[in-house]
Amino acid sequence: MYKTLFNNLWKATTAYIVGTFALIQFASVSFTYFDLEASIGFTNTELMKILYSVLAIGFPSTLALVFFFKRGVIDNDEVNSHNPLSDNKKIGAYKQKIAVIPFTNLNKDDDGSFLVDGIVEDLITEFSMIKEIEILSRQTCFDYRDKNYDIDKFKKDFDLDYLVSGSIRILDNRLRVSVELSETIEGNVIWSNKYDRVKEDIFDIQDEIVRKIVISLIGEIEFSSLERSKRKPTENITSYEYLLKGKDLHHKFNKEANEEALIALDASIIADKSNSQAYAWKACALGQAYGRGYIPISDELYKSIMENINKAVELNNNDFEAHRMLAEVHLSLHDFDKALLHGTKAFQLNPNDPRVTSVYGEILVRVKKIPEGLDMLEKAYELDPVPQGQSTSDKRISALITGYYLSNNLERCIELFKSITDIDFRSWLMVLDININHENKNLDSIKMHSKKFKEIDYNLEIDRFHLNDKILKDSLIKRAKEELFA
Repeated sequence: MYKTLFNNLWKATTAYIVGTFALIQFASVSFTYFDLEASIGFTNTELMKILYSVLAIGFPSTLALVFFFKRGVIDNDEVNSHNPLSDNKKIGAYKQKIAVIPFTNLNKDDDGSFLVDGIVEDLITEFSMIKEIEILSRQTCFDYRDKNYDIDKFKKDFDLDYLVSGSIRILDNRLRVSVELSETIEGNVIWSNKYDRVKEDIFDIQDEIVRKIVISLIGEIEFSSLERSKRKPTENITSYEYLLKGKDLHHKFNKEANEEALIALDASIIADKSNSQAYAWKACALGQAYGRGYIPISDELYKSIMENINKAVELNNNDFEAHRMLAEVHLSLHDFDKALLHGTKAFQLNPNDPRVTSVYGEILVRVKKIPEGLDMLEKAYELDPVPQGQSTSDKRISALITGYYLSNNLERCIELFKSITDIDFRSWLMVLDININHENKNLDSIKMHSKKFKEIDYNLEIDRFHLNDKILKDSLIKRAKEELFA
């Protein structure tokens, strides 16, 4: 930059001297042809003195103008030259948003579909660990295929900058992977490649795809987040395939698939007892079984969930899934210090996973870090409006209402409440309470939902709000009693 500025100043100095010399020569000759003293009151000698003074004063002023103008131009050029996409949207703090849509399965049958989808899901996870970009969640990316999304509508709805697409064929022990990165405005392909490798090379293929695409988007960066040795689940391809099968079944959200997922994850652990992700996902599958009523809660179930999560962390302290689950468990137990510890760790490891940002946001708003927590909850809502296993955005909206209720933002609470499909008790009570506290007279549309909660155990439900404030908790219990049994 400084060399360029020096060259510009040197050129300006040379041009000014040459121009000054030419002007003085012209003035000294031309002034002799006119009677300037009679017309303007100055002799030729006096006019030449004035010209010398003006030119002398003008020299430093001109250099100053050149310096500040050219420096601004150079700064902008440098920003653009380091950013391969230099339009206004792509500079500054803006993070480019991409989606990895499901790859085409080129196999003759669907037997390998779980492996194809699992490889793509792992790619999404890899991208989500790059803090310099934003990536849509696994659920939202797979909705593109599962809900037959129109590609143009998909791009517009999520304000995407780029799409990653491809295909996979599995032949015995070999993988053939084709992948391409395209920009969404014109659909031009920015980067593409094909790989023909053995299955055991899948992690290297994923790493290379992520590296090449991120470099294409934002240039060379420090890829500390891509140290596969810290995250590689296993060297055993059989264990990895069982892991992907278990995850695929887990995503189906029904009792039979849940039972099969646990069998697959146990097989993954048997094949490699050091596979940390198998333990983490087993804990998640057990939690799903409890949460959806497939298995009744018991001390044995709780013990199994905790043993598997802790084993995952013991094997790999960089497993964000395990830290996310521990954050959720400790939040449910009202151990806010441990919840914050594991939520922070999960977010540091993976800042783009909406499940991580969601639970981290829920924890932050409860430990009085409300602005930061709301940022996390809004981000989760943007990247993953309909979470896995849900059919609406109600869960995300309810979490946001909690945050805005704790920040005493009446207008935002009302706005969000209107967008809920099926009103839940927590959202209803908090929106009702904040309206009464603000002496808002338009309560009929909120109070009308009270009949839905007449039979609810409101003490138990309010305890499940996981509030880190006994006074507020007691106040809400009193409010619920007044409104439900008035």
